[in-house]
Amino acid sequence: MLILYIEDEPNDYTLVQRYVRSTPHELMVCTNIDDGWQALGQQPDLILVDLMLNQSRQGYDFVQVMRQHGYTQPVVAVTGLSLPNEVEHCYEVGCNEVLQKPYTIHQLADTLNRYLS
Repeated sequence: MLILYIEDEPNDYTLVQRYVRSTPHELMVCTNIDDGWQALGQQPDLILVDLMLNQSRQGYDFVQVMRQHGYTQPVVAVTGLSLPNEVEHCYEVGCNEVLQKPYTIHQLADTLNRYLS
C-alpha cells in the first residue's frame, strides 16, 4: 500500500522512511503542499501530513480542501502542536487521527497498522 507523507523536516521523514522500509508498504515523501497535491494523483492509501509546513499551518488547509474535493482515504495529522483546540481542529478539518511528535516507533507502527491492515 502507498503512504504519502507531507513533511518538510528531514529528520522526521527519515524516521518514517526507515520504518516503512521494514514493511511491505511504499512511502512517498513530499516536502511541500504543492508536491502533495500532485502526489494525490498516485492515489495513496494513507496520508500523513505535518500541520506546520514552512512555518505556517498549511497542513490544516490541505486536509480541509482535500476533503471538500471528495478525498475519502484516511488522513493522519503528524504534529508537534498539542493544545486541545489544535488537536480538535485536526478532526474538524477532516483528519482521522492525530499522531503527536515526538512519537515512538511503536506508536507509528500502531497507527500505520490501523489503516493499512
